[in-house]
Amino acid sequence: MNSKILGFVSVLITAVLFGSIYSLAKLPLSDIDPMLLSAIVYPIAFIAMVPIARTSFRLSSLDDLKSILIISVLGAVAAPLLLFYGLSEVDASDGAILANAQILFTILLSSVFFGERPRGLRGYGAIVIVSVGLFLASTELGISESVLQYEPGKLMILGAMSCWALDNNLSRRLIKKSSIEPSKIAMLKFLVGGIVLFGLLMATQPAAHVADGLLNINKPQWLAISILAVFGFAVALFFLLEGLKRIGTIKAMVALAFTPIVGIIIAMTTRGESISPFEAIATVMIAIGLLMVSKS
Repeated sequence: MNSKILGFVSVLITAVLFGSIYSLAKLPLSDIDPMLLSAIVYPIAFIAMVPIARTSFRLSSLDDLKSILIISVLGAVAAPLLLFYGLSEVDASDGAILANAQILFTILLSSVFFGERPRGLRGYGAIVIVSVGLFLASTELGISESVLQYEPGKLMILGAMSCWALDNNLSRRLIKKSSIEPSKIAMLKFLVGGIVLFGLLMATQPAAHVADGLLNINKPQWLAISILAVFGFAVALFFLLEGLKRIGTIKAMVALAFTPIVGIIIAMTTRGESISPFEAIATVMIAIGLLMVSKS
């Protein structure tokens, strides 16, 4: 298969898998602390990546190690914590809509710092349209005492998307300048993230409380967590990195725009959720903006 076609297919697979995160995560989050969930998901994702990567843990240079540590802290520690805490307060469909922020932030960071950017007025006009759509999705123009109301859960999800956006650009740069394979990057990210998250969990909560939390997880919850970790994180990240490697940051982000559509469909069909008129308008604006970016 042509490398570029394979890149687009890889990112589309990622979009479907990422889109499932928002509804899947809501199942265990109804009973499980977000930090405990994060500390469970990443070790499972690491174990799932080991046979996929089929490689050693050795890195060729100190710079590669530094890069892995930075993207791990951003994408495998800060981002999942913010996402799970945010999803504990908002609907899965809201989280899916706000996933567009990762695409916008990735393109903006790439344009300013990493050398890939949209061209012409159409490209930058598209970014403005996407930004307005995200503003509508995150606030719904709620007004109380003349102040626009931001929901903490939505802000945390936007924070998670900004961390993943920086992670996307740094991962793309690491893939370009190093011989390290995407599967190895994903494996090491999950390893570092799992260690740090479990360390944070043990440092902030009594060991007996952590043990009780693990023992109270039932079989259906373990199944949901395992599917979330293996497919929503491990396999999805592997395909995203493969896409970034083959087609670059901006094209990969445009293909990733299918994520919220998948997420909304899953949330509406499995959880009976609905979206508000503001969110529907925001989703259409974001889709139009991303289409304009792709044509620029």
